[in-house]
Amino acid sequence: MKKAWSRSASQIVTMFTQAQQEMELIVAKRQFDEIAKELKQRREEIYGRMKGVPKLEKKPGSSGKQEKFKSMDEHRIALHELENKMQTNIVNGLDQQEAINRLGIHGKNQMTEKKQIPWYLRLLQELTSIFACMMWTGSALSFLAFGLTPEDLSNLYLAIVLGFVVTVTGIMAYFQNQKSAALMEAFKNFIPPETQVIRNGKQMKIPAENLVPGDLVVVEFGKRIPADIRIIESNGMKVDNSSLTGETLLLQRIPDCSHPENPLETKNLVFFGTLCKEGNGRGIVLFTGDNTVIGQIAGLAQSSGEEESVLRKQINQFVKMIATIALLCGSVFFILGMSYGYPALQNVILMMGIAVGFVPEGLIATVTVALSLTAKRLAQKKVLVKNLECVETLGSTSCICSDKTGTLTQNKMTVEHLWYNNKKVKGLNYQKFGKKYNYEYDLQNVGFQALFECASFCSEAVFDASLPQEIRMKIQNDKILNQQQKEQKIKLAVNDWEIKYQSMSWLERPTIGDASESALIKFLQPIKDIQETRNSKKLATDVDGKNARMPFNSNNKYAFVILEYETEESFYCLMSKGAPERIWELCTTVNNDGNEEQKDQNWEKAFKSINKLFGKNGERVLGFAKVHLPKTAYPKGYPFNLDKMNFPWNKQQFLGLFSLIDPPKDSVPDSVIKCKTAGVQVIMVTGDQPVTAASIAKQCNIITEKTVNEISEEEGISFEEAFHRSNAIVIHGDSLTKMMIDDEGKPESEQGRQLQEWLSKSQIVFARTSPAQKLIIVDGCQKKGHIVAVTGDGVNDSPAIKKADIGISMGITGSDVAKDAADMILLNDDFSNIVIGIEEGRKIIDNLKKTIVFVLTGNIVQVIPIFSYFIFNIPLPLTTVLILCIDVGTGIIPSTAFVYEPAELDIMTRRPRNKEENLITPKSIVFAYAQHGFIQLCGCFLAYFLVFYDFGFPSDSLFGILNKNGIIPLSSDIYDPLDPFYGNSNLKNLYNDRISQQPQTFGLLCTSDDESKFESIDWLFSKNNDIDLRMYYIQCNTETNKWELSVVWGECNINQISPISNKPVCYSTEALQYAQTAYFVGLAYTQMCNYQSLKTHKSAGIFQEFNNVFMHFGFMTLIVLVISLTQITSLNSALQTRDIIFQHQMLTLPFGLLMQIWNEARKYMVRNVPQTTPNMPNWWARCTSI
Repeated sequence: MKKAWSRSASQIVTMFTQAQQEMELIVAKRQFDEIAKELKQRREEIYGRMKGVPKLEKKPGSSGKQEKFKSMDEHRIALHELENKMQTNIVNGLDQQEAINRLGIHGKNQMTEKKQIPWYLRLLQELTSIFACMMWTGSALSFLAFGLTPEDLSNLYLAIVLGFVVTVTGIMAYFQNQKSAALMEAFKNFIPPETQVIRNGKQMKIPAENLVPGDLVVVEFGKRIPADIRIIESNGMKVDNSSLTGETLLLQRIPDCSHPENPLETKNLVFFGTLCKEGNGRGIVLFTGDNTVIGQIAGLAQSSGEEESVLRKQINQFVKMIATIALLCGSVFFILGMSYGYPALQNVILMMGIAVGFVPEGLIATVTVALSLTAKRLAQKKVLVKNLECVETLGSTSCICSDKTGTLTQNKMTVEHLWYNNKKVKGLNYQKFGKKYNYEYDLQNVGFQALFECASFCSEAVFDASLPQEIRMKIQNDKILNQQQKEQKIKLAVNDWEIKYQSMSWLERPTIGDASESALIKFLQPIKDIQETRNSKKLATDVDGKNARMPFNSNNKYAFVILEYETEESFYCLMSKGAPERIWELCTTVNNDGNEEQKDQNWEKAFKSINKLFGKNGERVLGFAKVHLPKTAYPKGYPFNLDKMNFPWNKQQFLGLFSLIDPPKDSVPDSVIKCKTAGVQVIMVTGDQPVTAASIAKQCNIITEKTVNEISEEEGISFEEAFHRSNAIVIHGDSLTKMMIDDEGKPESEQGRQLQEWLSKSQIVFARTSPAQKLIIVDGCQKKGHIVAVTGDGVNDSPAIKKADIGISMGITGSDVAKDAADMILLNDDFSNIVIGIEEGRKIIDNLKKTIVFVLTGNIVQVIPIFSYFIFNIPLPLTTVLILCIDVGTGIIPSTAFVYEPAELDIMTRRPRNKEENLITPKSIVFAYAQHGFIQLCGCFLAYFLVFYDFGFPSDSLFGILNKNGIIPLSSDIYDPLDPFYGNSNLKNLYNDRISQQPQTFGLLCTSDDESKFESIDWLFSKNNDIDLRMYYIQCNTETNKWELSVVWGECNINQISPISNKPVCYSTEALQYAQTAYFVGLAYTQMCNYQSLKTHKSAGIFQEFNNVFMHFGFMTLIVLVISLTQITSLNSALQTRDIIFQHQMLTLPFGLLMQIWNEARKYMVRNVPQTTPNMPNWWARCTSI
């Protein structure tokens, strides 16, 4: 249950975070719009005064359909308006009778649970798919055939095998598609059993499910919030919204509205399912049950369902196509057989043969094995695949939207430079280079000391001397040790680690905290013990008695701390750290060597220049500032309120900058080049400033030329003029917001055109972007036709990860929510593993295509014999049982062996697969049927006809032989060419009977009326194997009234005795079993050659590795099965196979060789024939490849 709850909770957090981000974008658009509108109005007023032109009114844009909570106003209206709207009383609550009436209208305070399909019905669905139904029908008809002809055991075997195959493949498909459906179960944990309300002025306890809108609720400490509630009274109330946001930080709740435009952020609302962790309060219920925020999210989560992957869709399309063809052909030939007068049972069995021949019984198993093996291989390379079918999507990826920090870079920040006193100095580590080194920074300088002190207090990171968790977990998970031994081993490990830790340099020691702060303390610690510095000053306390520290957040882009720092004029000092431009905005003065100077144009120019220089070098920059709070305004014990900011946080003194560098991982530049070679675009999406992002992008090979931005700046031309001068571009997050404002009110088809224009560039970086904007970027890439992979690690990234075609989370730095939203997890946070995943995904598609073409080639060679049986009236070349032996016995293992084939040498130089392209294309069908299938067909039919020829049946005599009838002789009759009745006793008896009844016909050996006594012989069920057909296939010559042979017979070249009938095979129907066996063996052997030929698409087969052990096992299995079916007498009898001689077994090998020669010649033409049209493959590649 815990695992299911985690998955469901993550889904809720992802959808709530997405809603938050959408609201942020809406608010940002409104703010930008208001600024733009005000500027426009001012311009128009000035223009109007000058020209007399009236002001223009902006036409409001139409907003799209939104969830209810996005347009609610209950949080911002006055309390008396809320009372009227909710028809309640904020003192006495609802009347009890009114509450009962509302309960009848709104229903219980619980969410509607979507009806789940039981597991056994889901299994039944898999067992009754189109393929499965065809196979079940075939099995039932085979049982029927066995019941009617119990002497033919092949029908029984066929029925059993068909049932077994469909059951196994159905179970495999069930487990592959099985998904957890515990979402609504999880919501039950959100609902408290009881809650306190005030009705009729009295406080009472009622079941939480009986709450109604308008109820006055008492929110108690430690209890879950029972509905969406507006707070009207708060006593230090704080809530834990982690069930919605994934963040465990407690949030204060007050009666005042803090965010009028964003109900999800405002401080006067609490949401159903969250937890009151501090204080208590009272509030009015706004929404219950399905109408709560979480209820609406749950509804969306349930209604969205699981979208089918591209692979699943294409496999289903292929299944439907094959099933339709099989049913159509089977029905047509059943009708033809009935019209020809064939027995109904015979027609049914042949119809089953067509269905079995068409159905690729091993396809589902092959797909499942392929996906599972690929996932296992990726896991060995530190890539965890959560959804097997996403591997195929990864192989089709054409665009990667990647984070910078920790994905492209090492996430090991080190101090590179400092800037203070208007001087840039190199930030060399004091421990690494030693005390005697001539450092550019001066430890005794007042400006340096002020910057050092501020950085020490503003950083919360600490060194971590505890035993690393991975070592502890490795011991805990050791199944060989008992608990006592584990504890003992952990103690020893702790001692060893303490020794090792003490021997480490400060740069090597592990830390707890943000990567940037960790870099700072590793620089600061060797200079002066950072803990000693921190202990020298106490933190001030806020109104709640907590430390007066505001952590960094992505909205403010800064953090600060207030210290008890006594000077002549102050008791407190506020110190800040954050984005350099943001800290600079908060300052009015600058510390220059201990002197406080006013910010002026020179300082502005110096700051912008150094900040830009650091950014160009790919360095992350942090700004630091402080302000001493005057004693008169801020005496000891001053009640600091971090929510209301009742202190001068925007009048600080700028101290300086630290620049940090996080170099790209060693493997990233080469991996990006591999992506580009493979036609995969890599887009960097980061929160860093543009110049920093562009610098890292250049180091990573994402950008390899001057950007549009640089050309615009260097040449002093507009961005639009420079746009077409370069393929590289850096887009600021503000540009995305402006684009959204410009798009408002436009038709949907016109929206996002600016983004599409940016995305037309091949080298793109999005800088200073928010997680909400990341979602817009992903959507834009998808609209452009890309299959998009997105990396992320935070809760805020989860909507973009979910939105992507393939979501990728970081295994080390990723949050649980991001990991749960992702399809794939990089266990070592390494970008190069994405490239490995793309290669594995492409290999899967390649090998599945080969598998399907392999199966289709065999299928056409299995089905054509049945067509020829009906069309040319020749004895059936291949029985239904042998078709099944081919598919199950000799087809599944070799076709599955393709999964183990290594990637082709050129696989990462091809363009990504078009997402509209199916696994099976017309080219694939032509290749399977008209190329390899045709060659195999010729070889198998040659074997069939040559075996018949060797047993006395010339090829031309076989055509139409099924339409010829005769008088069946006795099994003891011996053929005599000199006898007027050819030794046929029944024919002679027919003459004697006629003479006795019609004496006048004496002397006439036959008459035309005698042929009316003819009967058909059984070729299909082999009931007449013991007769010589030369005595059967005769006809009456009406001119001479003598019997003559109706078939031209050949010589018996092989005097072989059947092990079943113990009679000669020549001139008997048993020759058909030998011919069918030769056809079967020929098909099996040519499929081996087909496999070898299909190992590569384009490159010469000789260069492909031949170390596929599973392929060798498959071939050995196939050969053993062929030998068993041909040489074991019991199997001969059961499956109607025969012991064909070695020469007959080898008849198709030249055709197998021809198949490989043809394919190698074709591939040579694909590689070497020049293109006739630029940027298009040559004719051979377009029309003859798979």
